[in-house]
Parts: sequence; C-alpha cells; structure tokens
Amino acid sequence: MQIKWSHIILITILIPVGFSCKKGSVETDYNPSLTVANNQVIAERAYSQVFNIFYMVVSDSVLKVDGNDTVFGAYCTYEEVPEIKYTIDYLSYYNVCPDGKRRKGVINVILNKDFSETGAIANLSFSDYTVDSLRLEGDNMITNSGISAGMSQMYEHTIPSATLTFINYIGERPYHWESQKTFIYAEGKGTPNDFSDDVFNISGQASGTSINGVAFISTIDEPLGNYFDCRWIRNGKTLLSIPGQEINSGYIDYIGEDTCTNQVIYYFNGNPFYDSFIYH
Repeated sequence: MQIKWSHIILITILIPVGFSCKKGSVETDYNPSLTVANNQVIAERAYSQVFNIFYMVVSDSVLKVDGNDTVFGAYCTYEEVPEIKYTIDYLSYYNVCPDGKRRKGVINVILNKDFSETGAIANLSFSDYTVDSLRLEGDNMITNSGISAGMSQMYEHTIPSATLTFINYIGERPYHWESQKTFIYAEGKGTPNDFSDDVFNISGQASGTSINGVAFISTIDEPLGNYFDCRWIRNGKTLLSIPGQEINSGYIDYIGEDTCTNQVIYYFNGNPFYDSFIYH
C-alpha cells in the first residue's frame, strides 16, 4: 500500500506518515483519520472499476453471439442455460489491463434477465480477484433501476459486506467496507460500442472499518465522476464521519475536475492533506 500524505499550508510541505499537530502541550493525532480517508478512496475506486468492467462485459454484443470474447483484458464467456451467466476471467496470474493495472482472478456474474431490461439484477462474486496488491472478497449486486426523473439511465450497486486486503511483503492487511451507490449515466450513451467517452456520476454512502480498526461512515456530498477513460475517480466530494476519534469528521476532495489524476486532498480540522496513489 502506498500512502503519501502532505500537510498543505500556502505551499506543499512533505510530512512523514506518523503525523501529529502540537498545540501547546497537546498533540493531535491525525493518522487514524487519514488512514480512514485512504481506505475509503481505495475501496471507492476498486468497486467503481468492478462496475465499469461489468458494464463493458454485459454490453459486449460479440460475447452474446459467439459465447466468448476478450473484454478489457479478460477472457469472458456467456451462457444462457440454465441461467444467464458471465465469467470474467483474468486468469491465475497477473495480466496488465488497458488501464495499466494488473489483475488476476475471476469475476462471476449471474443475472435474472438480460441486463438491458429494467429490473435486471446481476449478482457478482469473486474468486481470487486481485488488482495489483489489493484482493477483493464479498458478493455484490448491480441492478438496472431504469430511467430517472431527469431521463438518465440509473443503476444501483450494492456491496453488503466486502473485505479488501492489501497483500505485500509485510503480509496481509484487511479492512471491511459496505456500500449502497447509485450510478447515473451522464455521458457516452450515444456511442454504445465506444466506452472511452462514458461517464457515470456516483452518489450514495458507505461504511466500514479501516486497517487500523477505526469505524467510519462516508457520504457522497458532490457526485463522484467515474470516467471510463481514467483509472482514478476524477472529481467529487465525500464527507467522512469517524465516531469516537479525536478527529471525528472531515472530507475527501477529488481534484481532477479537468484531468485524470491520481491525487486527492483530505481535509481535517480545516487542514488539507495531500495524497497520491501509484496503484489503487
């Protein structure tokens, strides 16, 4: 896991991971809250990408006709009997995908009906599905919710109980996350065979327990911009509630409004902390 936090006041000043702010004889420990923010960003990105991969696969017309195709670096199969089933297979070893991330493992999908139909429900499960050094576990569900009042296509992504585990030379460091999100199709619907211009706006909330055992709740305050041509969430704002901690609230600012960037800023007690990501 790559965590690089900075405390920004007028200019950027690099701060080591073990950070505290001293006022007189009292020190404020920001690290539990910063870890929560980091874990929230990584989970949000990981599962928005699961949605993206799923959407590209179920939208692939060749896959439905031939029964197999390669989609976003995965070998995919399609069956209709006895139920609609997709297998998204990144194989047992890491493969470099079009977004530059390395994936392995399998995403299994079972649907009650074709996903283009309102009311379609897709149940997703993982088998050793790993992105770089992050393994995802726990079933999740994506639903075609139909057209919104604003005449936009909507989808619900429900993650009732997920475990995300960092795997590195230190060992395994898991944390837990659950989420209920709405994905609204904002751009790209007019080019069904070209996903590079697709944009979904994400709203909703999540909760979890960070790798250091701190419980938190997150609520999207400004919709998150999920651009299919960017491996990061580009824009939006998420509020954080961290009950029982010295720093018990703050927010995450995704700052890539006009560009694809791996940078975010966390705000706690009015202080900004810069974070950038190499992998997740």
